[in-house]
Amino acid sequence: MVKRRRKRVFGLLLLICLILSSASVQTHLAQQQSPLSTPIPHDEIIHRGILDVGIEQQDSQGRSSFLLKLERWYNSHPLIEFASLVGTSITVKFIDGSYTVIMDPFLRKNEYIMDPASSFLHERYGIVNDKSAVLLNTAEYMYGHRQCKNIITTLLRHEYSIEYLANEAVDLSYLRHNLSADVIYMNTHAGYFDVNGDHQADAVVIATGEFWTNETEQKYAFDYQNKLIVKGMVGNQSIVAFTPAFIDYYYAPGDFPDSLVYMATCFAAYDASMAQEFLDAGASVYVGWSQNTVFWTNSKTSVNAFRLLANGLAVQQVCRLIGSGGFYNWLFHSKLMYYGDGEHRIP
Repeated sequence: MVKRRRKRVFGLLLLICLILSSASVQTHLAQQQSPLSTPIPHDEIIHRGILDVGIEQQDSQGRSSFLLKLERWYNSHPLIEFASLVGTSITVKFIDGSYTVIMDPFLRKNEYIMDPASSFLHERYGIVNDKSAVLLNTAEYMYGHRQCKNIITTLLRHEYSIEYLANEAVDLSYLRHNLSADVIYMNTHAGYFDVNGDHQADAVVIATGEFWTNETEQKYAFDYQNKLIVKGMVGNQSIVAFTPAFIDYYYAPGDFPDSLVYMATCFAAYDASMAQEFLDAGASVYVGWSQNTVFWTNSKTSVNAFRLLANGLAVQQVCRLIGSGGFYNWLFHSKLMYYGDGEHRIP
């Protein structure tokens, strides 16, 4: 009888120990999983890094030092898997698997010359004919529209039918199906996307005019999950940016009818990743800057380039004449260059 009672007490104690052990393990697991169970404040972390490191200088040497410090800051953050600096872009991958590509952390608030909510533009010029052009000015609210208006004037003299979109009108829904034109011009921001953190640029990414919101990942779930788009940071704004895979998926061979694609943005021609997708879909030539550029040089050279093209010069001649386009671009070792048919001339 005593032995049976002792066995019951022992069994009860054993059961209590097992319950306490299980509770301890579950608590430990809950503590391990808790950081991932709450949303990561991606933008807050990105901005905190920029503020903590501080932008002290605006020359090329100061920028390089700042970017290196910023990369180290992000790599020390517990919620970031890796931060990879390539050129002047930083790809940040968070532990939840999401990415942010920092394209231009140097953009200051006083460079915003217009209210982004004040101008949602979609205009047409000329008469419908067999020569078409699409001009996309995603950052009109920052830099204005003078260069685009001058390009429009040049193309109208050659009887082009022109579609002009600015700011948030240049969204993902438009870009999916409406770029089939003889001339495609885009004035925007771009950067590099390093998918695996090996400090090698896997793709050029180009900013749209659409702001990234809390609903973007769900709204564009397929594009986001398949890396057709990625979040880009320009100054303090989160922007939807598209990758080469976006052009590959939505545009088939022949969709660009021997087109001239002119990307008036930093790094658009850093490598052939974006250019090749346009060329594979039928474009004749792809033009862009090889490295960093400044907006006033970019604007001026865009106008000059189209004036030269309108006077019958070939793309390779235009790129050779423009070169770096100015002193600051020369400091950045940036040149206007092309992929594809250098003999291309606009009709």
